[in-house]
Amino acid sequence: MKKIILLFSLITLVGCSEFSNRKDQSQNIVFQNAIPQGKYDFKIISLPYPNTYSKKISFYNEFNKNISQLNENQKNKINLLISKEMNKDFSSLLTTGWFDKEVIGMKVVEDLNSEETEYLNTLNIPTPTNAGNLQELLNKQYYLLLHLTNNSEMYNPEFLYTELDKSLLMEEVLLDRKTLIENLNKLKKNFVYESSIKQNNSPIYITNPNFNVNNFSENPVLFLKSNTDSGFEVLSKNLVIFVGNGKELHSNEDYQFLSNIVALNSLDEIKSASKDSSQVSSLLTWKRKQWKTKISHESLENQFSTWEDK
Repeated sequence: MKKIILLFSLITLVGCSEFSNRKDQSQNIVFQNAIPQGKYDFKIISLPYPNTYSKKISFYNEFNKNISQLNENQKNKINLLISKEMNKDFSSLLTTGWFDKEVIGMKVVEDLNSEETEYLNTLNIPTPTNAGNLQELLNKQYYLLLHLTNNSEMYNPEFLYTELDKSLLMEEVLLDRKTLIENLNKLKKNFVYESSIKQNNSPIYITNPNFNVNNFSENPVLFLKSNTDSGFEVLSKNLVIFVGNGKELHSNEDYQFLSNIVALNSLDEIKSASKDSSQVSSLLTWKRKQWKTKISHESLENQFSTWEDK
């Protein structure tokens, strides 16, 4: 009798386990940083990013001022939505300290590509005569940097400017950007990139609900705009979190992952917008549980034949 009860319990347990795995996929995922069970609200901040150099300078000054007023815990809760233009400028700032047309001015003249050389040649300014093509480009680089820093009147068309002159001119600018670059580095772990950006192993925001999951196989977390669902579900390679206020959908009753886009009109709103937000980076280290299945062709009756009824 004991064997019969045992076999019946085993079969019931296996059956329920298989049903549970199909019904609740996220029971099969774990977080390497051990996220406790509970409710998480990911607020993704969308900033009004300008499209001209002068306005970008004002943006960075205001942005850095507001971020610098936050403590480390507050900075950790800022999830920024990164557009293609922001990604281009942020990446340049983090790797070189420069962005936009500054990059052309600070490049070693021999390293300029054809497109950059063509741009410099559109600058209609006098340069030293008979000094050669490289010197002409150097002078135009220096003029460009003067123009960007509102010092065009300092340009001397008879002077042979050097790479050192360019570095000395921009040294103060780079020193002023030190805290900006430090702040961007701290915030980078919680960047959420627009789907037009190829950024592997990072969270992606998708506005098209008819997206092809296979295009984002190297992105562990997808934020998907939805008018019908909120919550999350687990796919084979992606954790999908619905951005919206529709009907709640959960793959797991143990977790509640919600998200929404917070569009700011002013950079002064960053602190309040990030309040009570969960940090996106906490989601990136999820993986599927490895279920080990013991395969045996022996019948269950024979496997437990050593058990005796008492």
